Amino acid sequence: RAKMAGRAVFNRVEIGGNADALAVQRTYATARSVEFDAVLLAGTPGVGADAYGARDAKSPLPSPEQATHDPRVNLLLSEAFRHGKAIGAWKGAEASLEAAGVPVDAPGVIVGDSGPTTLEQIARLLGAHRVWERFPAED
Repeated sequence: RAKMAGRAVFNRVEIGGNADALAVQRTYATARSVEFDAVLLAGTPGVGADAYGARDAKSPLPSPEQATHDPRVNLLLSEAFRHGKAIGAWKGAEASLEAAGVPVDAPGVIVGDSGPTTLEQIARLLGAHRVWERFPAED
């Protein structure tokens, strides 16, 4: 199963006899939120040296010198939120959620104390495919 780690999505594979080797499949530059059913964020990633290229033109952040959060993470989180995806965070990741405009108290946004407890709550949300409560019906 694909997992997000730092700046890349990976699968555990066997490479050269090492069964725990990781093969990178996506990076922030090549992954988009539509590829994921949920997003889990462990901490607040720093701004990558390659964060400001032509591909990041839609990412809402000031100049690279003023940035405190990676614009690709902001884009991934804001898109996932707008698409009704479940979002989990722990280890200080609230700052990344806030930088992306994702309310930490919104339906389907889980801010936990640890990865396992956050994952357990996110797994329950995946059964509905989307967090429909985020979009209340208008009268």
